[in-house]
Amino acid sequence: MSVRTRVVATREELAAAWQVRFAVFVEEQGVPREVEVDDLDEAPNTTHVLAVDDPAGEVLGTGRLLRDGPGHVHLGRLAVVREARGRGIGAVLVSALEQVALERHAVGDPPAVEVVLSAQEAAMGFYRRLGYTPVTGERYLDAGIWHQDMSRTLTRP
Repeated sequence: MSVRTRVVATREELAAAWQVRFAVFVEEQGVPREVEVDDLDEAPNTTHVLAVDDPAGEVLGTGRLLRDGPGHVHLGRLAVVREARGRGIGAVLVSALEQVALERHAVGDPPAVEVVLSAQEAAMGFYRRLGYTPVTGERYLDAGIWHQDMSRTLTRP
């Protein structure tokens, strides 16, 4: 299976991202439907990315990136459909989102971009393998699931 990523550019693509998130977060993990989609999904500083099975065109995963301010972004809502897990799609999505963070780094911003994410504790090993480290080690409940903040600093090559 070949997977490619693309930045969401249409309402239909955003709906496909939501469909993946509902399948993973709402149906599998019990996150309340009303909190899964928020105002940030359609904010001008938000970028969504899809992982798509090539050539079938099936959407396998998604993630979003929020530009918090100069040199700071928040990676979140990373989800891969159950049938596609274990194939490296999550890592491909994180890499694509990090690339977006670097590409949208504005002139005059600090030379590095800090990427922060709210990791479900069960997924912290995955993020560690991608170079993320816990920010404080404090855990907190989000939608009934234990999380910790993690971060990684990116620089342009």
